[in-house]
Amino acid sequence: MQTPILKYTVFALFLTILCGFTSVGEWELKKDKNGVQVYTRAKSGSTLKEFKGTALIKTSMEEIIGVLSDINSYTEWQHNCLKTYIVKENDDNEDVTVYVLTAAPWPVSDREVIIDNTIVRDADGSITMFMKASDKDVPPNEGIVRITYLEGFWKIEPKPDGVLVTNQVHTDPGGKIPDWLANSTVIDSPFNTLLNLKNLLEK
Repeated sequence: MQTPILKYTVFALFLTILCGFTSVGEWELKKDKNGVQVYTRAKSGSTLKEFKGTALIKTSMEEIIGVLSDINSYTEWQHNCLKTYIVKENDDNEDVTVYVLTAAPWPVSDREVIIDNTIVRDADGSITMFMKASDKDVPPNEGIVRITYLEGFWKIEPKPDGVLVTNQVHTDPGGKIPDWLANSTVIDSPFNTLLNLKNLLEK
C-alpha cells in the first residue's frame, strides 16, 4: 500500500510528465528585476502563453505557508486582486475552493474565478498547491466575466538562504480581450504578485 507521501509524489510526477506532453516551445525569460524572474512559453492549442514566475524569498517555509493559506490576505499582495473568500474547504484544510475577483484595465470587464486548490507535500520538504478553475458552487455575477479555464500551481522549496517560490499558470481570461493584452498580463501579473509577496515577507 502506498504511503501518503509516495502517493502525492507519484501524482506530482504524473502532472509534470503530462504538462511536458501538452506544452510546446521553451521557456523564455521575459523579465528579471528585483529578485523576481518571469518566463513565458507557448502552449499547444492556445494562442495565449503560459507563465512561470520565480523568486527566492528570505523567509521560512512556515511564513510562506501562512500567507498562501490566508485567503483574505490575497488582496494585499496578489496583483489587482479585489476580493477573495473561501467557498468551501475540507476539515484538513489541504483542499480548499476559493473565489477570486481581479480588476482588469478599462474598458475590459473585471474577471472572477472559482479555484480548487489541492496541497501536495513532497518527501524533499517542498510543498505544491495545485490550482484548477471550477465553475460550480458560485453563480456568475452580472457585469463580471467568469474564467472557466485556469491550471497551474504554487510551489515552495526550502533553500539554504531562503525559500524558492514558483508560480506557474496557464489560463484563458474569457470574454473579449485582445491576445496581445492577455499575453502582456502574463508578465506583469506574476512579476508584481511575486514582488509584493517578497516585499511583504522580507520587511
